[in-house]
Amino acid sequence: MDKYGLTYITINRDHLLHNARYFKNKSGKKLIAVIKSNAYGHGMLEVAQILNDEADCYAVDSLDYALSLREHGFTKPILILNPIDLNYLDLVLENDLMITVSSLSDLQNTVPDTNKLKLHIKVDTGMNRFGIKCKQELDEMIQYIKTKNWQLVGIYTHYHSPNNEVYSKHQQKRFLEMLQNIEHDFTYVHLCSTSAVLNDLDLPETTHVRVGLGLYGICDSPEVKPVLSLYSKIVLKKNVSVEETVGYGANYQAKEDMWIGVLPCGYADGIIRHNTNRKVYIDGHYTEIIGNVCMNALMIKLPHPDVKGDVELIGEHVSALEIARHLNTISYEVTTILPSHLKRIII
Repeated sequence: MDKYGLTYITINRDHLLHNARYFKNKSGKKLIAVIKSNAYGHGMLEVAQILNDEADCYAVDSLDYALSLREHGFTKPILILNPIDLNYLDLVLENDLMITVSSLSDLQNTVPDTNKLKLHIKVDTGMNRFGIKCKQELDEMIQYIKTKNWQLVGIYTHYHSPNNEVYSKHQQKRFLEMLQNIEHDFTYVHLCSTSAVLNDLDLPETTHVRVGLGLYGICDSPEVKPVLSLYSKIVLKKNVSVEETVGYGANYQAKEDMWIGVLPCGYADGIIRHNTNRKVYIDGHYTEIIGNVCMNALMIKLPHPDVKGDVELIGEHVSALEIARHLNTISYEVTTILPSHLKRIII
């Protein structure tokens, strides 16, 4: 982490707790807090610390993230969503982790007989990514797991288009068909992600909701509050004369005499080059990034040379949703690409 850097992230504790409680109350279910990919760029350890009394389970995308949580003293159940290298299964067992399996071949001839192994089965109900599609294969996997004395603790699927009622109803139907006639008491049955909870797509058969995006308040809902802000400091102000150019490629030319500010952050800090011309906020004024974003620097147009304070690159006045629209992408890409070296401050 860049302890002494001039570009930093703030994480709003109250907003994060508000969001977690909202999804728990709305769903009436236990909360699997999805903190994969460094908590969507917010900082996995910081988010886990804040949510320690609200989350019933953490979900991450890799063994490395799961081990980091254990190394930092987190004792709650942890589910690894993505496949892992089973050569490191000893670390899974030693650290009491839960892993996801998507096919019988994941397990055959690779995993020892031990009642310490905790498994969630992923069911593919239409996304065609991870998961079992065939009911017969699911039944065979469950029987195989029982012969090995492993702990089958969970089963889940994932909506691919939770804003589309037709697709979602089809996936619900398929999930229920897969669950039919299974004589097993699962601790975890989970279906709903953020949008699915917001659209009331849960089923009474589930025990948990699996929420990521909504925890961080970067979804289009008035009920949640954004958690992350990104700031940087102006390290240099300079006057640019009319017709002078700014930045690589000389693709910005001043139309008048103006003042610019140089910030010590760029695409190495998650502010990709397509951010050129998008708005930022400083000292009560909206302004914009000008010229090509550099690797470790960018330039902004200043409203006046005496402007004070830090520049808000993401936050209350410049939301991740707005930036996503400018970049023609999704809000969680905007935050997830923020690298781990940026300092994160809980406020």
